[in-house]
Amino acid sequence: MATTIEQLEAMRRLPENWDSYGAAAPRSVVIDLAQAFIGLAEASIRRKLAPNGGELHVSPTRIGGVLIEWEDVLEEHEVELCPDGSIGFLHLDKQTKEITTREFAPGAPAVFTPALLAELQHLLAA
Repeated sequence: MATTIEQLEAMRRLPENWDSYGAAAPRSVVIDLAQAFIGLAEASIRRKLAPNGGELHVSPTRIGGVLIEWEDVLEEHEVELCPDGSIGFLHLDKQTKEITTREFAPGAPAVFTPALLAELQHLLAA
């Protein structure tokens, strides 16, 4: 099976309308950001997943972005990187079924806000 980075590289070759329903091809800048995010987070995420056999999953989105998904014992996580520069997070607590979402948009005063850094810290926590 291809590594996560290899899967992202393969997304660079997807054409417009890759799903035959008008989906945009993933943008290179978004794939670059996904690779950087995975490089930053992979060791921590994999350490949390190892006992449970979970994996990181990446997939293109219909709007030219990249979706990164994984789960651990307590939560399911999604990070959506969009071509407009926005970043969305979704967390599902498996016990309570509570879903938490957050979005950080480039139009905000600063994309790297304390809230975004807290979100990344949550994802990377051991």
